[in-house]
Amino acid sequence: MSLWSNIDASGASAPEIRAGQTLFSSSSAYSVLEFIGEGCFGRVAKCRNLATRETVAVKILKKDKDSIKDIEKEVSMLEVISVLNPDHSNVVKFFERFDHLGQTCLAFEKLDQDLYQLMQERDWVPLSLKEIFTVAKQLLVALDALKGLAILHTDIKPENIMCVNQLDQPFKVKLIDFGLAITSSKVQTGLVIQPVGYRSPEISLGLPFTEAIDVWGVGCILSFLYLANNLFPVECEYQMIKFMVDVLGQPEDHMLRAGKYTKCFFIQEVAAHHPTWRLKLPDEMPAAIKIKAEKQDSSKDLRMSLDDLVNIYPKEEAAEFEDRKAFVDLLKQLLHVDGDQRISPHHALQHSFMTKSYLTEPFDSRAKFITSVCSMEASKHRVKNSAVCKPDFYGEDPYTCLYKGRITSMLL
Repeated sequence: MSLWSNIDASGASAPEIRAGQTLFSSSSAYSVLEFIGEGCFGRVAKCRNLATRETVAVKILKKDKDSIKDIEKEVSMLEVISVLNPDHSNVVKFFERFDHLGQTCLAFEKLDQDLYQLMQERDWVPLSLKEIFTVAKQLLVALDALKGLAILHTDIKPENIMCVNQLDQPFKVKLIDFGLAITSSKVQTGLVIQPVGYRSPEISLGLPFTEAIDVWGVGCILSFLYLANNLFPVECEYQMIKFMVDVLGQPEDHMLRAGKYTKCFFIQEVAAHHPTWRLKLPDEMPAAIKIKAEKQDSSKDLRMSLDDLVNIYPKEEAAEFEDRKAFVDLLKQLLHVDGDQRISPHHALQHSFMTKSYLTEPFDSRAKFITSVCSMEASKHRVKNSAVCKPDFYGEDPYTCLYKGRITSMLL
C-alpha cells in the first residue's frame, strides 16, 4: 500500500488513515478494510459499516488550498442528484459526507469494477451487441435523468462507468464521479472539460455547449465497447480531431468561424474567392504535438467512416446484420459533430436499436434465453488487440445465433 500524506489548508499534516482504523461520522462508524484506489483527489477505501455490516466505498479527500473548493463543489453536486433514485437512474448511491480527524470523507455504495477494468479482465474481447444494448440503455437513462436536473457530468469515460456486480448482475452499470459535474447555469463558452478521446467537438473548438457533450461521451463509450478500442486517440487532442474529421467529416464552416479555439487546429484559406477551412498539417502544429501526431500516425491505421463499423465483423444472417446497422445508425446520431443536431438521451431511448422494432423475434424472450450460451461461443473467436492497433475481430455475436439452425432447434 502506498503512503499518502495529507496537508490541510493551514499547512499542518493530518494523521494518515490506515487499514484497520475506524472512521466516525455523526451517525455511522466505518471500519477501513483496505485501500482500493488513489488519485489526485485522495484515496478510496473499502469499508464496512459497523451498524449495517454493509460494504461501502469511502472517498477520503485531500484537504489543501487547491482542493477545498473542489470538495465543496462535488458535495453540492451530489446533494443535487440525491433527489434521484440511484438504482432507477443508474447513478452511484451517495450515503453521507463527514469529517474524520480533519479530513473530508464521502461514503458511497461499493461497486465492482469500471468498464476499462472489465475490458482488461475480458482480455479485450469486444462486447456483443446484446451486452452493449444493456449498457447503452442504462447510460441513456442516466443522462436523461441528469438532463432533467440540468446537470452535465462532463467526465464520461470508461473509468467513470462501473459495473454494480458483474457476477450476479452482468452489465448492470452506474455512472460515478461527479467531481467535475456542472449545472447548465454554470456553462461558460471556452471551458476546457472532458477527457481527450471523449471530448466533444464543441469543447475542442471552444463553442457554446449543452448537455449534448455527455451524449457524445456515451457515443464514444459504446464505440469503445464495440471495438475494444478507443474510437479516437486519447493522448493528443490534435490527433483526436484529425481522426474525428477522418471518421465523421469536418465541422461545418459556421462552427469553425464561431469557435474560440478553431485556429489551434484549423487554417482559413481563400479558395475560389471565398474563405475555406482546412485541418492543419502536423508540420504546422507546435513541435511537441507534431511528434505525438507522427507517432500515432505510424501506429494506428484506423481510417473509416462509422458506416464501416457494420462490416468490421463478418456478415451473418439478415436479422443480425440489421442489428449492426441499427447500432451504427444510433452511433452516428450520438456522435453528430454539431451538438445542436445531436440526438437527446430521451430520443436515443426511442431509437430502433433500443426498441428492437426491426426484429421479427420478440427481443426479450428468446434472445434472453440464449444470450449467455452464444456469448461464450462468440468470445472464443474474438482476438485480442492493443489500444493502438486497428481492431481485427472475428466471430459471432449472440444475435447471430438467434437465427442459426442449431439454436433455433433448441427453442422448438
